[in-house]
Amino acid sequence: MKTSSWIGYGLFFLVFLLSGCKPQVPFKYIQPDKMEDILYDYHIAEAMTNDYEIPHDSLTMRMYKQAVLEKHGCTEAEFDSSLVYYTRHTERLHKIYENLSERISNTAISLGASISELNRYGSLSSTGDTANVWNGDMSFVLLHHPAFNKYSFKIDADTTFHAGDKLSLHFNSQYIYQDGMRDAIVVMAVKLKNDSVITRNIHVSGSSSQSIEINDDKRVGLKEVKGFFLLNNNLNRASENQTTMKLMVVNHISLVRIHTPKPDKVKEDDNNARRDSVRKDTSAAASHPAQDVNSQPLRHGRIPTEPAFRQHQPFKADPNMKIPNNQIK
Repeated sequence: MKTSSWIGYGLFFLVFLLSGCKPQVPFKYIQPDKMEDILYDYHIAEAMTNDYEIPHDSLTMRMYKQAVLEKHGCTEAEFDSSLVYYTRHTERLHKIYENLSERISNTAISLGASISELNRYGSLSSTGDTANVWNGDMSFVLLHHPAFNKYSFKIDADTTFHAGDKLSLHFNSQYIYQDGMRDAIVVMAVKLKNDSVITRNIHVSGSSSQSIEINDDKRVGLKEVKGFFLLNNNLNRASENQTTMKLMVVNHISLVRIHTPKPDKVKEDDNNARRDSVRKDTSAAASHPAQDVNSQPLRHGRIPTEPAFRQHQPFKADPNMKIPNNQIK
């Protein structure tokens, strides 16, 4: 075999190996495992400021965050440059936060929190009177850059949706901001079968649990559910620093659909309950007939009472009655 053939096979094999390997994070940036540890401690510092109601732009908060970087032997410049890299490779940042979400949940459970408290509706199936119909990502990260600051969702109603259903969107929000104003808006809109639309929205400015509810009060029927999460980027604010870390993490997401009975059905159930109660009272009275109190024997010194219809007659003196002399004094 010619030498050129060997060289050709060698080049093909090398290209095959390189194509089969995932590109790694360049060594000049913080590696994913270490970045996850830093962001985890950032979340702990964030929780401490929330518990003690420390302003996010205060000197104490900046000291907390600086302590996190010093703990991991990282300078602020290294962290900022690495953050820029991860914001440009969102799939890597998303993977980091998937691990962070599980890690934070496990830590909370080890400290005494229950699974139901962390994910109240996550165990619900997509069927039944109360069901979790969320079909999007269970967690995602929003950045302040215009291309990465919005997450949209859409759910088409199927035969499991009934007229009069209630929809409740639940999620947890967590902010990691080095500076700047924290503000996000969450919108949920329900299109009904008559093409009318019901819309609800909330502003989220802190790390907490949030929910939005929409009811089909007129029992028209649902056609689709749409909405979005939007992190305001504040690009028009001259005071905003566009190079520092500004992240919003959304996790433990659920969209709970609840069947509600018709008002007539509720009224009918109440009437049936009242009728059943009357029947029970009537049956109890029939099984224990009333007894004549005067016919009851004297027990334990009890004095029978007189019937209500008997009245006492006033005393009348007999004029012919004689009083013995020995009784007169």
